[in-house]
Amino acid sequence: MVTFAQLKALDPARFEEAADGWHKVSSSASAAKDRLENEINAKLRGGLKGQGVNTALGRLERLSENFHYMQVECALVLTALNGLAAELRAAKKKLDNAVQDAQDAGMTVKEDGSVEYRPPVVLLPGQEYEPPGNGRTPFVTTTPKEQAQGYADRIGDALKEATEADGKYARTLAKLITVADLSVTKEDWTDAEQDRGDVKKTVGGHLRGIPEDKSPKENAAWWKSLSKEERAEYISLYPAGVGKLDGIPVEDRDEANRVWFNEQRAKYQTELDNLPPEPKPKYLLAGRSMVVNPEWTEWDGRRKHLTGSLDGMRRIQQRFDSTGKTDPFPDSRLSVGRPGGDGLPPAYLLGFDPEKNGRAIIANGNPDTADHTAVMVGGTKSRLSGIYTPMVAGTNLWQAASAMPGEPKVSTITWNGYDAPQNLFPEGVLNRYADRAAGDFNDFLSGLHTSHDPAAEDHLSVQAHSYGSVVVGSAARQGTLEADDVMFSGSPGVQVGRAEDLDVPSGHVWNQKAKDDPVPRLGAPTHGHQEGLTQFITPHDPVFGAKQMSTDTHGHGNYWLAGSESLENQARVVVGRYDEVRLT
Repeated sequence: MVTFAQLKALDPARFEEAADGWHKVSSSASAAKDRLENEINAKLRGGLKGQGVNTALGRLERLSENFHYMQVECALVLTALNGLAAELRAAKKKLDNAVQDAQDAGMTVKEDGSVEYRPPVVLLPGQEYEPPGNGRTPFVTTTPKEQAQGYADRIGDALKEATEADGKYARTLAKLITVADLSVTKEDWTDAEQDRGDVKKTVGGHLRGIPEDKSPKENAAWWKSLSKEERAEYISLYPAGVGKLDGIPVEDRDEANRVWFNEQRAKYQTELDNLPPEPKPKYLLAGRSMVVNPEWTEWDGRRKHLTGSLDGMRRIQQRFDSTGKTDPFPDSRLSVGRPGGDGLPPAYLLGFDPEKNGRAIIANGNPDTADHTAVMVGGTKSRLSGIYTPMVAGTNLWQAASAMPGEPKVSTITWNGYDAPQNLFPEGVLNRYADRAAGDFNDFLSGLHTSHDPAAEDHLSVQAHSYGSVVVGSAARQGTLEADDVMFSGSPGVQVGRAEDLDVPSGHVWNQKAKDDPVPRLGAPTHGHQEGLTQFITPHDPVFGAKQMSTDTHGHGNYWLAGSESLENQARVVVGRYDEVRLT
């Protein structure tokens, strides 16, 4: 139990000083992780080959994950220490106020916290005289004894609060202990998520809530109002919430989402490893026919969700581990024509959610400091389990754009940030998926402008494929599309009938259509802009007003083949070399 003497002598700032120390350790671990990944490991991947290099790289990647885990756990410690300091400061303030009030009333507070008062002056039998004091009477009392008891009760309440805080924080801090080994396992990341829950429950209202449904500018203003240590606390306690905030710096969003990503990956893998055996039988007799066992259907659905989501997470991790590589995805059909240009820049995770179909937003290079940023919107069947192909398309576009004359600073972003239709029919013919995504997409673009470094050029283009073009058109129709250029590839229609309706400057709407791509023709009746009874306008129609870029690829999904004119034309638009774009 916390004694009167201990609380009276307590300096809560000492706990805050300790929290500062843990913040320094967490920040140092973060800096070491970034230097390993973005400098040392990137150079090894891009410039050297051989078994020795692979062995060294494996060890350095393991060290990088150790630094990341250290960063996360130290941030939880600093959050707990700051919470403890806040609760002890409140208890000490109550104690100090009670002591001062007792002394002002002419009473003495002893070393054990008890209150001594002067006996009353008896005037007549059964009557007592209470000195008026200085008028500061916090409780209505009739005798000095009752008044003294009131002060003593206040002192006791303060000691009780301090004791409760001491106990609960001691238990929480004791849990923030990890095994001293060389590898960070899925069990460690699962433990980190449990540690967060313990710390969050313990600190209670120490931190204000994260803004909800605010504009990117409001999010940015709130984030700027916080100290570095407070930002670390929010990331440690609310990584998923911070990672969603449009308008805050990309590096902070990435840091929060990486924590959430690692923990969810460990959680999903643990659940898959412990999935119950397949229910038997698969089919049941219902009357004269056989039906699928409902228990088997539920089990199989969960199994497919876990395996699919984990495969998507594995692919995202593959991109993280490909920084510095020139040809990071040799097994992809989009890399048949070997990519040119420099090795890949660091990747940034700007959004992540494994639930339902799953969402992921991944940037090649930091859009906050890039002069040219391209946001790529995928179409039907976009989901976490299928993130690989659009992610490769994003890296190919980055390499093609970065290889343009003048060494432009480029960032390309794969925006799988909405619930896309999962089949061509009936979901793919509906506009509602695009209409629901429009607001989030506009906020994301606005957030990029808000967090962008004013020292860099802020040229933003949007590249939309298939149903993704419906999303972009809906975003322009419902709000303001904050882009400088819009490119469509294989578009089935964009809900509006003219390029001028897309909020970008005149002459800055571009379109691609491969000769054997059937989607623009088949999708026009549902997503094209209807004019008259039978005409449905899409970006491929001359009346729409888009510039038709030359396309040498085939089919609906090959507009990003490395070395193709289709990809090169997109890259020219991304970096603003409009005069070099080849038109049909």
